[in-house]
Amino acid sequence: MPAQQSDSVKYTNMFKAYGAFWRRGFTEWHGTASRSEYWWNVLMNMLVWIFFWVFIGMWMGMAMGYGFDESPIVAIVGSFGSVVASLYGTACWIPRLSLRVRRLHDAGLSAGWMILYGLKFVALIAGAFSVMMGGTSYMMRGLASWGVFLFVFWFIAEIVLFVLTLLPTAKGVNPYHKFNK
Repeated sequence: MPAQQSDSVKYTNMFKAYGAFWRRGFTEWHGTASRSEYWWNVLMNMLVWIFFWVFIGMWMGMAMGYGFDESPIVAIVGSFGSVVASLYGTACWIPRLSLRVRRLHDAGLSAGWMILYGLKFVALIAGAFSVMMGGTSYMMRGLASWGVFLFVFWFIAEIVLFVLTLLPTAKGVNPYHKFNK
């Protein structure tokens, strides 16, 4: 039996992949996403975040240390940049999950691996809470050590999901390829 060809779209242009990220991100959870589609979007989102960090850092640096302390414009623009960055991150959350699910499908894996993403998120929140609440009592030190364990679990889950997104397209029988348009 000949191997089934992949019908994943391979993007050679970052901007086309980024357009597909927004077009497919909210509605398509059942198809596949090639490695190029996934990694072009990771790169584009990192570039957008670097822009936000530089922009917000520049304005906050001016507001704090370069003699513009009295200017309300600098504070307003810096706050506006922070709000826009937060809105962008919130808007990207669902398409990013969808893209990761489709990337797992392209590698021939079930979306059940995304349970690691949910557990990673819970571990991050619980770990941060327990570390913040850690104190000097025995109970609080135990809670803080539990938080460190959860941070380690979060780190391992992120590495596992990273490796799974690096896997090549499944060329054999892949039930997820039939959903592509």
